[in-house]
This record gives sequence, structure tokens and C-alpha cells, in this order.
Amino acid sequence: MIARLLMVLSLLCPAARAATPSSAPAPSVLVTTIAVKSGAIPRSVTVYGTIGAGPGATDTLTLAYAGIVTRVDVVPGQAVHQGEALAVIGTAPAAQAAYAQAEAAVRAAAQTLAHTRALVAAHLATNIQLAQAQQAETNAIAARNALRLDGASHPTATLTAPYDGVIAAVAAAPGAALQPGAPLITLLRAHALVATVGLDPSQAHQVHPGDHVAITPFATPAGRALRGRVMAIGAMVNPASGLVDATISMPATGYLVGESVTAEIDIGTARGVIVPRDAALPDGKRFQLWQIAAGHAHPVTVQIIARTGSSAVVTGKIDPALPIVVSGNYQLKPGIAVRVTH
Repeated sequence: MIARLLMVLSLLCPAARAATPSSAPAPSVLVTTIAVKSGAIPRSVTVYGTIGAGPGATDTLTLAYAGIVTRVDVVPGQAVHQGEALAVIGTAPAAQAAYAQAEAAVRAAAQTLAHTRALVAAHLATNIQLAQAQQAETNAIAARNALRLDGASHPTATLTAPYDGVIAAVAAAPGAALQPGAPLITLLRAHALVATVGLDPSQAHQVHPGDHVAITPFATPAGRALRGRVMAIGAMVNPASGLVDATISMPATGYLVGESVTAEIDIGTARGVIVPRDAALPDGKRFQLWQIAAGHAHPVTVQIIARTGSSAVVTGKIDPALPIVVSGNYQLKPGIAVRVTH
């Protein structure tokens, strides 16, 4: 009986051993890799703003004498050329009367001078009296000429553009009575406009006066960026926008005043290891990429110092002999086995 039992057990044990499953294979991740490649890519800061008047770009045209606006020939936003008529101003009655009085004063001074000369010739007046008469005539002529230069000698005067520009504002309408020095029209110099853009405070220290800028007005077709340079950078945060204002020079033509623009500021080049943007993954406040050694994944902490549309430049303790994972990296854990596909 015992012998039969031992024989049955001996027959069953190999079958039991055959039915025991083998150990499960270790998990692995399918990844794509590239070799480590060092290089450089351009660094730039992209900002947004508007085109407007730069330092000294505006002039306010005024009258030197009292007048009445007869006609206004321009509207805000209109481009004008040097010598083009902007408005017609009628001389105020008081100014015309002042000029008539000045003309009468010149005639009277001339008559007095002639009479004094005759008296001196007859020894009836002194040279001092002659000098006084000559001075009186000089003063009368100067006062009349000043009024004439101011336009008081004409019933109307045409105000013209002193240079090529854009009308920024019209302060008076036809029929308005203007006192001397009152503003009439504000004119922007066409060649002195700038783009004012806003820099994130964290980027402001990277931008410097003189940096090259590619400026693209929103209305300009793609690929036709204008070229400019950074003129100045603000030393404070604009309380209205929360950004640091920067001023960029503009070419003489090719845009509209008040137009919105995108500006790409060239801030030099970044050197390091060039990888696809998705190769470096966020890891808290840092970034991490993966390298493969002996068929297993190893994380490397890196810093991204520049990005383009598809690439990034990173620095860190990257082994130049080990490949870098560029896809499949979202599934990796330290030490996990990988299968590399090409």
C-alpha cells in the first residue's frame, strides 16, 4: 500500500511542477531616443504694444494773434505733407485794428522825423531831438512788422503743415474764436514714431537698448516684419499694465499710428544641449529629461535656457555618451527597463 502511494506521488510531482507558472517578465516602456547634440539657437523675447508718438514727435500749432477759425481742412488721423493747408484763420477785428494803428504810427513817425531834420537844418532843433525822432520811427516800424509777421496784416491766413506728418488732434472747430497761443492742431512727425511695448518684469533685465527687433503690425502680412531697435527700457512697472514699458524705433513707413504690433526682441544666442521641446518635462519647479544606460531609464535635472517653436536648449549634468529619450518619456520611472525604437 505504501509502495503504491509513493509511485502515484512520483508520477504527479512532474505534472505539478509543469503546471507551475514561470516568473512574470519585468515591465518595460517603448521609447524613442536621440544622441546628445550641443549647439546654439537664437534667443528672443516676444512682446506686444502699439505704435504712437516718440520723444519730440508732436508739435502743437498755435496762433500768435487773436483770430477766428474760418475753415478746418483736416481730421485726426489724416496724413499730410509739408506745405499742405490745414486751416484758414480769419484775423480778429481787434488784431486788424491794432495793425491799422501800427501803420498809422509808422506814417506819423516818418513825418515827425522829416520835420525834425528840417528843423535841425535850420538850426531850430538839436541833434538829440533828431536821434529821438529816428528812434521813434524805428520802434514804430518794428511794432508794425511784428504784427505783419503774426498775420495781422491780412484778413485771413492759411495755416500749413511745417513737415510731413499725421494729424493727432484738432482742438478748434470753424467759428471758434482763438486767443494768442491757443492750441489749434497737434501734428505727429511721420519719421519720429515708435512702438511702445510691455515687458514682463522677469524679462526686462534680459533686454538692452540697441537690441534688434522684428516688428509685425497686426495688419501687415506674415513674413513682412519691420526692423527696429530698442531705444529705452522703463525703470519701473507701469501700474496700469503691470509690465515694464520699452520703446522701440520704427522705420519711416509701413504702419498706421495707433496700430497694434507684435515685437520679437533679439537678446542673443543660447548655448547648450538642443532637444525637442517635449523632451524636457516639468518636475515641480524644475525640468527633467531621461537618458538610457544599460537598457534602463535614468532622470537628469536640467534648466531650459531658451525655446523655439520646436526645440529647446537645456543645461545640466547630461552624459554626452548616453542617448536622450524624446518620446515615451511620460511613462518612465527611475530604473525602469526600456525598449528603444528608431
